[in-house]
Amino acid sequence: MKRYRLSVCKGASCKAAGSDAVYAAARDTLSAQGLVPRCELYRGGCYGFCHMGPNVVVREDTGRKRDPLSPEDYQLMGWPGEVYYSHMTPEKMRRVAEEHIGKNAPVRELFGQPDSDSGDD
Repeated sequence: MKRYRLSVCKGASCKAAGSDAVYAAARDTLSAQGLVPRCELYRGGCYGFCHMGPNVVVREDTGRKRDPLSPEDYQLMGWPGEVYYSHMTPEKMRRVAEEHIGKNAPVRELFGQPDSDSGDD
C-alpha cells in the first residue's frame, strides 16, 4: 500500500487565500478516514505559485531518506508520484485526501498548472 507526504503551503499569499483552513481540512479528513498512518502531513514553504494558491503538493513516500537541506519543501522536484494541486479549498482538500491518499487515485481535474498565468480555477 502506498504512503504519501502531503504539504500545504504556508507562504503569506497562500495563508491569506485560506491555506490554514485547507491544512485543517487535510488533518481532519486524514484522521477521520484512518489515513494518518499512510500520510505524513506538514506545512511546506512557498512554492512560488502564489497567484495559484493555496497550493498543495502530494508526493509518494518511496522510503527515500529525507534530506533536511533538500529544496522539496519549497519547490516542485519533478519526482515520479509528485502531484501539484492549486486553488485549493477545504472541500477540494477533503476530496484529495479521500481519493488521492485513500484510494491511490490522484484527482486530475484539480491538478495545478504551474506554467499558467491564470487565476481561474
